[in-house]
Amino acid sequence: LGALEFSLLYDQENSSLHCTLIKAKGLKPMDSNGLADPYVKLHLLPGASKSNKLRTKTLRNTRNPVWNETLVYHGITDEDMQRKTLRQAEELGRPAARISVCDEDKFGHNEFIGETRVSLKKLKANQKKNFNICLERVIPVDRGGDVEERGKILVSLMYSTQQGGLIVGIVRCVHLAAMDANGYSDPFVK
Repeated sequence: LGALEFSLLYDQENSSLHCTLIKAKGLKPMDSNGLADPYVKLHLLPGASKSNKLRTKTLRNTRNPVWNETLVYHGITDEDMQRKTLRQAEELGRPAARISVCDEDKFGHNEFIGETRVSLKKLKANQKKNFNICLERVIPVDRGGDVEERGKILVSLMYSTQQGGLIVGIVRCVHLAAMDANGYSDPFVK
């Protein structure tokens, strides 16, 4: 899948997290020409608001992109650093940053190449930390303690012979993870 080189810096005084995406090497070919049009998506976990998601510019026709691009999260507190994870492209329910590398397609859907995740509590304030990490297809989720952290949902199920289908009812949800910047969630069921 390839490897991703990046650095993270928590600027405590300015309450900001700087993620510098340096380059990737040996990305999986995604296009018919044997190349890819890669970009990187960052996702600060837990949280689903747009302010938790950032992305780099797309570089065309390369499997070895060099971005040298810094993306900055503002308003990051010491508490956030203890409870968030940077997701660089599966949510753990634990604080993390997710970093995903994707292939942009002009026609059709953008394709996922690989991802890595970094727990922010590994960072020391005002000290840049460099990473060179092999991308993974899907990072396995540790089901140990995170199920409780995501919340609970009580559903009712009934098969209707009249309608010839399953009727699903949502009774209630409790202990939902805070997904918005304001610390609350706007839950819905699909």
